[in-house]
Amino acid sequence: MKRTVKINPDKIIGTPNPKMWGVFYEEINHAGDGGIYAELIRNRSFADSRLPEACVYAEQKAWTKLGFSVPFDNTDVLPGWKLRLGEEAEAKMELTVENPRNPECAEQLKLTVKKADGGVRICNEGFWGIPLRRQAYYGFCILRGEGITEVQVGLMYNSGVVCCTQTLEVSGEFSKEMFELECPAEHEDARFFVEVKQEGTLYLDFVTLFPDDTDQHRPYGFRKDLMDMLRDLKPGFVRFPGGCVVEGFNLQNAIYWKKTRGPIEDRPGHWDLWGYRATDGMGMLEFCQLAEDLNADLMYVANCGMSCQGRISELADEEGVEFWLQNALDAIEYISGEVDTPYGALRAQDGHPEPFALKYVEIGNENNGSDYHVRYRRFFAEIKKKYPELILIANEMVPDAPMDMVDDHYYTKPEVFPGMHHSYEEDGVPVYIGEYACNQEVGYGNLKGAISDATIMIRMENRADRIRIASYAPLFCNDNNREWPVNLINFDQTHVFGIPSYEIQSLFSNWHVEQVCDAECPIVEHAASNLHVTAGLRGKSMLIVKAANYGTKEIEAEFAVDKKQWEVFRALIVASEKETDTNSLLFPHYVKTAETAVEYEADRVKLTMPPYSFAVLVGEMK
Repeated sequence: MKRTVKINPDKIIGTPNPKMWGVFYEEINHAGDGGIYAELIRNRSFADSRLPEACVYAEQKAWTKLGFSVPFDNTDVLPGWKLRLGEEAEAKMELTVENPRNPECAEQLKLTVKKADGGVRICNEGFWGIPLRRQAYYGFCILRGEGITEVQVGLMYNSGVVCCTQTLEVSGEFSKEMFELECPAEHEDARFFVEVKQEGTLYLDFVTLFPDDTDQHRPYGFRKDLMDMLRDLKPGFVRFPGGCVVEGFNLQNAIYWKKTRGPIEDRPGHWDLWGYRATDGMGMLEFCQLAEDLNADLMYVANCGMSCQGRISELADEEGVEFWLQNALDAIEYISGEVDTPYGALRAQDGHPEPFALKYVEIGNENNGSDYHVRYRRFFAEIKKKYPELILIANEMVPDAPMDMVDDHYYTKPEVFPGMHHSYEEDGVPVYIGEYACNQEVGYGNLKGAISDATIMIRMENRADRIRIASYAPLFCNDNNREWPVNLINFDQTHVFGIPSYEIQSLFSNWHVEQVCDAECPIVEHAASNLHVTAGLRGKSMLIVKAANYGTKEIEAEFAVDKKQWEVFRALIVASEKETDTNSLLFPHYVKTAETAVEYEADRVKLTMPPYSFAVLVGEMK
């Protein structure tokens, strides 16, 4: 099957945003806790069994006042923690909220030791095990004792063999005791422990443990291999903090950003509507640092006084809407305000005097209807009045309202994106495709899904004057907690891989163009294969062509550059033997980008494209 593509580099059809391709972060699939946020202790503040905010418990579920429910297992009041006793030891471990150090973080682990012979250990399993490497691990405990004057903290193999320890002093009042553990060997499934060898009572208020090799060695920072995956994407912006988590399944369960800053031991966290409690260690400052580390702009998603409309939505009253509006204005000032503003000063106090690069604010998340329209107009007017330079994004078209940009979302079967080759032809409000993925009938993300994604990205680039920015979703998934079927970057405690769509995303962002030019390649309806093409210029002479063969037949593609000679110096392809091929923890690069060859014939460049493949051709025009 042959397809000829005629490229006219003198006919410019669009000018893309230079930071068109971004990333969308949401706390889902343990993306942060147990993921990019490098904390190794699960349930570090002992609050994981706390009932979700403003809910009641019945029938093993947590219920909102409007009748929405989520599964809630409270059989283990101290998830992540286990008691190990020596043969002669007698002790009891329980959850308590008595005499808290911080009433907002009231939960404590209470250990009562009646007989310490042989030792008493409380052990933490981490997030599906703690992987150890030959390096330092650091952290701190906040604790107090009655009759207990010292404890040992350490790391041990799952067998119980100890590999490193440190002694901490314990007083009658809560104190913060730092420690550093030097691990002499590697182990895939270790445990952290606190050991008591005295009789009495120990109260643990907070325990944290981080590896020394966090990204940029930032204390309490990010997991380096996951940050490296993000850097390879070269994202132009970071959208945060979500997603449905912005809204919550009720308004009390939404993210309150002011509670996500400050010392990590004083962050109460919140119930994440994807089925677990979030520590908020990935808080406002950390999100901003994440974007800064990636040289990306920031997009803050603000709750507009509506909880998730897919979960029996709760609407704030007039006073509540005013609260959420002020909350958004305060957030903007914290992110981007100068140090002489109240919240800019607070950011400086938190360790970052320089303002962050906030460019976008999205008003609500996946909200719609008349209630949303009223809130949108109000938020837009107040934010724009104070911050006219910000680009404000609506969740849907709002009649008779000013709009900088509108956010469209697509989660589809494979055949949908190729069928959108005529989408967004009309002029109109600039578009942000904020969440998109071929995530149905493609397993957890295979080659066929990736080529489907490539076709919509080609369409986005060809309509770059209308579609200004885009971000795939979701971004991260801990393979031990897959709440969403298809996710761009997958990992466990020690390994990471990108699905084939990751290869596509990386190629688009690494081979971005400054201008899109005309490329004639008609789509043949009902054909076994079709070639989707976008072409563009970087500088005056570099021509970059991206092409996707979506279909079951091989295509002999011919690229003719109008009135110019084109010499290809880089040809890359994503292909595999079967459309169902994918990557995995064991085979992270089974489907990958590889160099390929092109042929020249007269004024044409020829490339053989296998079924379900994607190619990038980079060359100089003579």
